[in-house]
Amino acid sequence: MSNFNNNENLEEAPVVLQVDRQRLAALEQSLTVAWPEEGCALLLGGRHAGALQLQRVWPCRNVWRPNWWETCQPRDCRDEPGEAGGLHQAHNRSDRFVVDPLELIAAQKYCRKKGILFLGVAHSHPRGAPQPSAMDQHHAWRQSLVWISAIANPNSQLTEGDRGAWWVGGSGRLQPLRIDLPPIV
Repeated sequence: MSNFNNNENLEEAPVVLQVDRQRLAALEQSLTVAWPEEGCALLLGGRHAGALQLQRVWPCRNVWRPNWWETCQPRDCRDEPGEAGGLHQAHNRSDRFVVDPLELIAAQKYCRKKGILFLGVAHSHPRGAPQPSAMDQHHAWRQSLVWISAIANPNSQLTEGDRGAWWVGGSGRLQPLRIDLPPIV
């Protein structure tokens, strides 16, 4: 997928994602409401040197449908066993997500109008660890942020170990980012 960012200095991978407590709460709430399905949201903000700053969470609907995303994959991926191929396995929105394309377009227009960056996408793993799955890795947008929250149930109090962030470089490889949260006062 093409690069959605409007930042000129994307060659250098960021090393940290700065998130304030208010935006963290908004993000995790928007992902939790979809439980037991995967929730998703778009992440908007800024970049300064090696740091991304989350400034806005754009909640989205998960519009994944059976055999929709997987059938769009290149043949070599469909033939692989395991999660990346997945055509012969039953899937549903509890282990798949697709951001509503209309929300994606609206968020891109908003970013251009406000002069902020489209950083990437967040989603939840209702039945797993906050680690990118093979499907997440295959469909990650280059030069973008991927956020994953592991939400075991809608009443979960998420901890540092329940969330992760990665930068998808130009090669498509996911590099972990440190999440910088201000201390609780």
